[in-house]
Amino acid sequence: MTSPINALTTQAGSTPGPQYQPPWDFITIDTNTGVGGEYIYIGYQLGDSNPVTSLNFVAYDQAQSNPPSGWNWNPQDLNAGAGGKYIYMIWKMGEANKKPITAITLLAVSNSSPPAIEGYTSINQDLNQGAGGPYIWPYFSTVVPMEMKKEAVTRKGVVA
Repeated sequence: MTSPINALTTQAGSTPGPQYQPPWDFITIDTNTGVGGEYIYIGYQLGDSNPVTSLNFVAYDQAQSNPPSGWNWNPQDLNAGAGGKYIYMIWKMGEANKKPITAITLLAVSNSSPPAIEGYTSINQDLNQGAGGPYIWPYFSTVVPMEMKKEAVTRKGVVA
């Protein structure tokens, strides 16, 4: 059985990473790829209790002090220090009749719309919006396990 994601965070700093921070695992793509600013990584934990069931990223013209109504968030601007929009990760947990999210990935590309990735749903929010650089498209899956994605990356693209 695939363990869902049940906690999300971010890690920001002045050195490339992500830095080791148990019990968190981190997606290795910096949300400021190609645009300077802080090095920012999305972190997650896997577990069966109270899974994440909705994930989104929202952009604003100014800093926010609260998430949209009904959403959880991490107050870290994913564009910090790079200019452009203020972009935040928001999520909901344990929603009835929604499948738990089992994997998140980011894709840094020159495409102005998110390319399809089998098994994943794209979120139509460029994490570099207004900062220049490559487009960074976020995706989530309710079928692909995070462990399998890690193994595929570790094995240089060999997918089991």
